[in-house]
Amino acid sequence: MKFAYGSSRTGNVTEAVKNISSPAALFFSVASEDMLERTAAEIENAFPGVASIGGVGQTYTDKQFFDAGITVIAMKEDIRVVADVLEQASVMPVKYIRRLENAVKAVGGEKGRTACFDLCSAGADVRAVTTLSDYLCRAGYDLAGGTSNSSSVACNGKVYRDACAFFIFKNLKGKIKSYKENIYVHPQENEKQFMVTEANPKEYRIRTLENMSAEKVYTTELGISRDKITTQTFKNPFGHVCDSDTYIISIKGVEADGSITTFRPANKMDFLTILSMGDYRKVVQDTISRIRNDLGSVSAVLSINCLFRYIMFNDDHYWDSYLAEMSRSFSHAGMVGVGEHYNTQFVNQTMCCLAFE
Repeated sequence: MKFAYGSSRTGNVTEAVKNISSPAALFFSVASEDMLERTAAEIENAFPGVASIGGVGQTYTDKQFFDAGITVIAMKEDIRVVADVLEQASVMPVKYIRRLENAVKAVGGEKGRTACFDLCSAGADVRAVTTLSDYLCRAGYDLAGGTSNSSSVACNGKVYRDACAFFIFKNLKGKIKSYKENIYVHPQENEKQFMVTEANPKEYRIRTLENMSAEKVYTTELGISRDKITTQTFKNPFGHVCDSDTYIISIKGVEADGSITTFRPANKMDFLTILSMGDYRKVVQDTISRIRNDLGSVSAVLSINCLFRYIMFNDDHYWDSYLAEMSRSFSHAGMVGVGEHYNTQFVNQTMCCLAFE
């Protein structure tokens, strides 16, 4: 697979797509939700019938970063792609599962060479990921994707509220594999796991850990004051321990009753740990090596990077170096999202991607 791309800081679609020809699929982002409907329709008019999905967020292509107007990423050569959408994504996306099944059939789904990349509207992650992964993972197809910074997403020229748009890719020249990158580690000594003893998953609220307020547990363990909690999550997010893996939960806020709100729900009886920042430069190199070792020759990587990762990398003057490291190894493009999806899990503060052999 190969990428081509274009952008317009003023939101001019004609300008953004002027150097794009014969795309198999188009992934686009806009700076604000009020631009989404017009952009989706104009892209469809420019490339009628070409699979397309889009949302709100910043975008990157190799070493370049775009945070204004619109950006269009075209994917072409040696792929077969279908785009469709699961509607009512936060309520009952399974009603639309036939669309996913038909998309897989249309590309000629084949284990190891077929995968899904999705983009859902904010707040729709849990049921969308569960619905997608229930079908995909049982069939042996990987999933990666994330969340638009908007209540709506676009698919094939139309805008859908409370929805999950997706691409089904088939690599005609080799494998496709999903990866996630976690730059946080478990404490090396005396690691503690805390059971969630009271929570409201619908409100993304953790009330108590080990029957103590979530605020008290978090501040006591880290030796910080209440007012530091929402910034401390950049260095010390929660980790949901699940079998042999850990999935990151970012902290959103702290409430008057001592409960902590998050960007990913936790359920009663989940086990959480408080993670620490690892050597993220080494982690990035390890991810690159793992992709190369698994696939050998890599043609392209399509990814979603968490907004919190972008903010932290940028504050540490590493974001440009990160993009350069990735682009030195393979063609790399994607979007900054507000949530990430990896196979069966909805996660935070993570990079998730599809790598194409």
